[in-house]
Amino acid sequence: MKYNLPALETIKQLGYVQPAGREWLEKVKGENQILLPKIYCDFMEYAAGCPLFATSDLWVGEMAPHLRSPQMYHDLLQEAISSPERQHSKNYGQSLARLSQLPRELWPADYLLIGSDYVSDMGNFGIRKMDLSQDDPPVYWRNAGDDCSKWRREYKRLSGFLARVLADCLSCNDYDTAKSALAKKGWRYEESFDAEKAVPAASKAVLRKQGISFFRLK
Repeated sequence: MKYNLPALETIKQLGYVQPAGREWLEKVKGENQILLPKIYCDFMEYAAGCPLFATSDLWVGEMAPHLRSPQMYHDLLQEAISSPERQHSKNYGQSLARLSQLPRELWPADYLLIGSDYVSDMGNFGIRKMDLSQDDPPVYWRNAGDDCSKWRREYKRLSGFLARVLADCLSCNDYDTAKSALAKKGWRYEESFDAEKAVPAASKAVLRKQGISFFRLK
């Protein structure tokens, strides 16, 4: 029994085994003139455009109801500065005004934006540009209403972020996107329950003989 499968291995076992995202990754690299972490490249080869993630916090290109692909944070800031008619929160607007008086090389650290809070769109997930050469870098979060430079580390490793995104998708807490996508792969969902309480003692004994522990399941 494997309790802690990497996110990539999990989606492959679910049936997404075609690496259709290679061209998409090359486009992201070229448009942003950057390197990409190995963990990110390995995962996105299979996750780019994957219907499983169409309503997730990870930008995979084809999403409901529009396209969302990675971009550099400084480019997003430049777009906001160039559109003064757009409404911003007080903190964000004031920090934009300060940045507009500075050359870009003096701006705070740049980030590759790789996702956002899909449910409320209240912020972004990003990887610091200086960390992009790492295989499995940290992932940071910025609330949309905060100062432009205010980021906090949300995940120690990108792999942890990807695992959480996949778990959220499979749980169908907010959307039934994964349920619909996986039905086309021959999977079906069962209502969740407390296995420790619901499974008869005899069944527990059989599973224990197989070396399966409920407490180690995610």
